[in-house]
Formats: sequence, C-alpha cells, structure tokens
Amino acid sequence: MNKVLIVTYLSIFLSIGSVYAQDQKGNERGEVTDAEFIIRKDRILSLPKRTRNFETVPALPQPESKSSFSYDARDFFFTLPPSQSEIKPYQKQFPSGNEMLHHSLVRLGYGNYQSPLAELYVNNLESDYLNYGVMLRHQGFYEGPVDQKNSAEDHTNIRLNASYFTEFVEIFGEVGYDRDRYHFYGYTPGTEVMADSIQQLFSTIYGQGGIRNIEKDDPFNYEAKIGVRLFNDDYSAREHEVNFNGFGNYRISDGFRAGLDISAFLTSPSDVNYNNINRNYAKLTPFVRYKTTMFEVNAGVNFINENDVYDGKSGDFHIFPKIDAAYYIHEAFAVYGEYIGDVQRNTYYSFAMENPYLGPSDRLLNTVQKFRAEGGIKGSVNDAFTYKLGIAYGDYDNMYFYANGESDSTRFEVLYNDGSVLNYTGSLGYSFSDRYHLTAEANYYHYTLDDVDSSNPGVAASPWQRPEWEINVHNTFTPDEKWLIQAGLDMMGGIYAKNLESGTEDTLNPILDLNAKIDYKITERFSVFAKGNNLLNQKNERYWNYQSRGIQGIGGVTFKF
Repeated sequence: MNKVLIVTYLSIFLSIGSVYAQDQKGNERGEVTDAEFIIRKDRILSLPKRTRNFETVPALPQPESKSSFSYDARDFFFTLPPSQSEIKPYQKQFPSGNEMLHHSLVRLGYGNYQSPLAELYVNNLESDYLNYGVMLRHQGFYEGPVDQKNSAEDHTNIRLNASYFTEFVEIFGEVGYDRDRYHFYGYTPGTEVMADSIQQLFSTIYGQGGIRNIEKDDPFNYEAKIGVRLFNDDYSAREHEVNFNGFGNYRISDGFRAGLDISAFLTSPSDVNYNNINRNYAKLTPFVRYKTTMFEVNAGVNFINENDVYDGKSGDFHIFPKIDAAYYIHEAFAVYGEYIGDVQRNTYYSFAMENPYLGPSDRLLNTVQKFRAEGGIKGSVNDAFTYKLGIAYGDYDNMYFYANGESDSTRFEVLYNDGSVLNYTGSLGYSFSDRYHLTAEANYYHYTLDDVDSSNPGVAASPWQRPEWEINVHNTFTPDEKWLIQAGLDMMGGIYAKNLESGTEDTLNPILDLNAKIDYKITERFSVFAKGNNLLNQKNERYWNYQSRGIQGIGGVTFKF
C-alpha cells in the first residue's frame, strides 16, 4: 500500500511540474491556455514479477606464482653470566590456637576462728616427655567452738608427682606427706583442760609408682602400680602398708571387652591392745563387659583372700559374683539392676580419716558384704536432665560403728555387728549450657542388726553414729567468664549415739550445713574469692559432744603465674 501511495504522489508532482513548465512557456509567447486536471486516488500501479536467477557466480582462476622465497636463520649468542637465584621457604608465624597457659598458682586467704589459708601449685611448662608438679597446702583453724585453742585444728599437705612419656607408655610416680592436727574437746563444758594434753596428730607418708599405656583407644589397656604408706598418730597407733594394684582389659570387638583387676595389701598395724599383726588382703576379679545401644552388662567374679580372725568365720577365702546390667527402653528411661558380693577393707587409717576423734582400737576387721542387690530406673532427657531412683538391700558381716569410749568418753571406740541394710536412693542432675549445673542426691537407710544385746562388749546394739538419712544439693553458676558461684546444702539426720562410759544413749539433732563460694576474676592472672560454711549458724554435732564451728568465712586472693 505504501508503494502505491509513493507512486501516486510522484505522478501528481510530475504533472504539476509539467503544467508549471508549460505555463512558463506560454507566458513567453503571450498565450493563455486552459487546462483541466483529473486526480484518481483509486488507481493502482503494478509491476510484473521478475524471475529469480539461481546461477552461482563462477570461480575466478587462481594466479600462479612464479617467485620463490627462502629464509636464512642465524644464531645469536650473548656473553652474559647465568642468573643465580637463591630460593628460601616463606616464613610465616601462625598464631597458636591455645590460650596462654599458667604453670603455677598461689592462693592466700584468712577468716574467722583464726583460719589462715595458703596454697601453692607449681607445674612445669608444656613438655612432650616429662610432666612434674609440686603442691603445698596449709589450712588452719587455730580457734574452735569450744575453749578456743582446745578445739583448734589444722591441716598441712605436701605432694610431688611426675610422669615420663615414651611413645607407647607413661611411667608415673607420686610421693607425699600429710599432717593433720586435732584436739579431743568432747569433754564436759567447764572442765579445765590444757590444749597440749588433748592434742591428736596424724602423720602420713606415702608414695607410689607405676606404668600404664597411653593410647586408650588401643585394643589392650593396662596399668600397674606399687605403693607404700607409713601412718602414725600422737599416741601408740602405727600402721605400715605395702600395696599393689593393677588392671588389664582387651577389646574383643565393638562393645565387647574382657579384663582382669588385681589388688594386694600387706598391712602391719600396732596399737595399745595389739602388736606385730600382719593383715593380708588379696583380690582377683576377672570380668567381661558387653554394651549395645540398648543393653549393657558387666559380669565378673571376686576371688578374695584375707586373714582376719573372729568368731564364726567360715574361712579366709571368699568367692562372690559381681554383675550389673541396664536395659534402655529409651534414652530417657532405663531399668537397671546389680548383685555384688565383696570384702571391704577396713584399716586404722581409714577409720581415723573418717572419725578423727578415734581412740585406741581393740581389733581391726574387714566388712564382708555377702551380697548387695539393687534395682531401679534411670535415664537422661535431652542430655540436660538425668535422674536415678532405686532400692537396695545388703547382708553384711562385721559392719563397723562408733561409740564414745568406755574409759574416756572424749575418744571413740570401733564396734562391730552383723546385719542388713535397706537403702532407698535417688539422684538428680541438671545442666543448662555451661552456665548452671545442679546435682542432688538423697538416701534413706534402715539397719537391722543381728545381736542387739547392749551388754555384749565390742558389739554395737544399734547403728551408732551412722545417719538414717542424707540429702546433698550442690549448685554451680557461671554467669560469665569472670564469675564462679557455688552453693550447697548438706543435711544429715537420725544419728543414734552411745556413751559407753555413762551408758547413756541419745539421738543427735539433724545437721544442716549451708555453704557457698564466690570467685571473681579481675584479670587473667588475678582473682578474689570468698567462701563460707554453716551459714545458718547451726550447732551441728556429727560425733556426739563434738560441736562444729558456727558461721565460718574465709576471703582471699588467687594469682596465676
């Protein structure tokens, strides 16, 4: 359509041009002519179609060159010396990802009851082959709840340890000295007594050395150590001991392991009522352990030989089964059970560490656990909350108890009796991130004794000085990296007491001990602390006539270097 319009417009313009030319020509002659123009818009101009030529363009002939080209290649030599480049590895200091370690620590403090505190810990710097350290500690309470110096106590500990590492084993050793001073202040109030005349001093020198493998992921793991202990008090008690302990276990497959535990003790005690006694104890326990995601079991046999002498003893050699198992119905819920027979070693040293107001003993006997069976439930919820509830029942020979002495009521005697114990137990644990941790445990004990004749010397007619119930709750709170806050409540009750000198009996008041400790880090090296015990200011008596200190507070500083 556009082409038609263009042609039409061109025709009009050409016609106009022609008329204009004629008009000019007529003017030249002086003539005037009339003309009529007809414009047709509907006229269509068409052109015939041209046939397309499909013939290709012929190729042009290639010219032939008659010229030849040749190139002359020449070598160029430069008399320059070779370049000498000295290559050195790139040295870059990569910062260590470990925080700065402090190999030593000193802590100093002071509190009421004239209670200085001094601690020193010194260890060597990092080493691939040798680690060693020294620990010095002194805690004193030079005044007590009764007649000041007459109820004072203090404790001094010195310890040196070292470990040498080879490619496969660790050779370790330790020596130490403990000095613990007490006073027999359980006398009638108002009695004039000199502190030196009622002083008790325990001195213990000990040492041990051994060897163990380093890679705990190896199929075979082992440890063996031998040690000695020399103990004496401020009177006539002496006790020397040589001991050996070792274990080995082999991983047969994933979840299945077999092993052997060995222990032996040669003990020579002496006191006012006995001398030149050799108490020997040897224990051998082969065992197997099997564990899957839902089930675990530990089974073994205790072979024990001990040479204590007492009436009614069936023999020195004992064989007891040992088995405990758990079945996990779910991670949050499992049922467990155990059945164990054993012989618990009792020494004058172990008695004195438990009850420091101990007097001369008539005899030393081990406790034979004929069996102890326990069952219950336990579990873990979201790796934050753990719990355990159980009930146990055990039958024992030679359970030990304490009573105020017959000749001196300020010193306790060790008494024995056969019987059984029913124990209800429960524990809780909770962790919230790294900020808060809670542990709580409760136990209730019901004793049934075989011989309840109070006139029988050397026999405990009641579970004297043993608690009927115990509750312990401990909290740890770290709001940030500078603060460490700890608080706990220890409770104990239902303690029956016997005074053999007067023949009286009593039930002690429940013990409530609220304690707390706060540590604040001022710098990376320097911090301050404060701790307190018996914050409720209770007149607690763990052992009859021995009142504990009231509110006890200590504050001080800690420095790392």
